[in-house]
Amino acid sequence: MSATVDSDQATRVCASDELAPGEMRAVSLGRLPAVVIRLRDGSLHALVNRCLHHGAPLSRGRLGHASHGRDGVGDYRDEESVSALRCPWHGYEYDVRTGCTLFDPSRRLRRLTVWEEDGSVLLAP
Repeated sequence: MSATVDSDQATRVCASDELAPGEMRAVSLGRLPAVVIRLRDGSLHALVNRCLHHGAPLSRGRLGHASHGRDGVGDYRDEESVSALRCPWHGYEYDVRTGCTLFDPSRRLRRLTVWEEDGSVLLAP
């Protein structure tokens, strides 16, 4: 658990075993939409579930590796060191660990606090 968040302020997302590696789940913290992600390495991350571009629900996007252009138009390669969440509407990519857009690291989604406790995944603002 995070040292700065009291469990009484948390929202239960699901049982820990209900969010497998490589999966994500949409949840609401009051009026704040969030997406909770368990990466393939088992780590948990949570971001606001709204693309910065036009507000698309990122939980309907695709989770994978970042893609980078290499030798010209149409030549893209996966960057396996970066776990990315791709917007379902226009393809904006976000680094899951930082919330930053891949095209401009100064633009970022709000990250939320997520942890596991007593067999549950918990989320707090």
